[in-house]
Amino acid sequence: MFMKYICFTLLAFFSAISANAQRVDDLFQKNIDLHLDLAPLGFPDPSLRFGSEMMLGNRWSAGLNLGVGVPVNGSAGFAFSGPKWKKGEYRLFEARPEVKFYWFKRERSGWYIAAEGLISTMKGASGKGYHFMNGNDTLQVNFEQADYTKTKIGAIGKLGGRMIIGQRLTLDFFTGLGLSKTNSRYTNYQKRTFGKSDPFFEGENYTAGKRITGHLSVGLRLGIILWSKNTN
Repeated sequence: MFMKYICFTLLAFFSAISANAQRVDDLFQKNIDLHLDLAPLGFPDPSLRFGSEMMLGNRWSAGLNLGVGVPVNGSAGFAFSGPKWKKGEYRLFEARPEVKFYWFKRERSGWYIAAEGLISTMKGASGKGYHFMNGNDTLQVNFEQADYTKTKIGAIGKLGGRMIIGQRLTLDFFTGLGLSKTNSRYTNYQKRTFGKSDPFFEGENYTAGKRITGHLSVGLRLGIILWSKNTN
């Protein structure tokens, strides 16, 4: 219910501004937008991601996106399975600075390549579960309860497209690949036991330790142009 209220309020806000603002016909004039990305709600560490992009003129833009953890389906995203964090014990914050270069452009749309940085911290408290150790993926650690923390620092290369819809609404869709230095820790175990297993595939949060992890990035941002040089 809380998430539905947030989404409805933000969409109503975007629509109200767009309906009462002067039309923007050139995406590549200097402008500043505010946008929201709901796709991360389906990721293994679900979050609501919002941010702003500033067109610097011609083909370049710079932006910053922030993500805040939102519990979804026991805090495993819609599209993934993962540990189920105890109610009220899931926290995530991430910052993602970004630079774009639009290699193809029209007045109201364009295709771009982008470089995005990633700094993220997450923590949760898991109920009954298990995990493996980086460097020894046959040793399975079982427990009745444990605390979990994870930090990431990385970079992602992306390809996407962005367009103006109607008066000032923007739609930005993208995908990309990247790497990050990840440090995951399980602590404060209750009833910890050890076993052996030979997993075929386990999600990122099932492995503890320092390691390099890959990222598949997918997003769909809905935004509103708050200011544009050619209309103000």
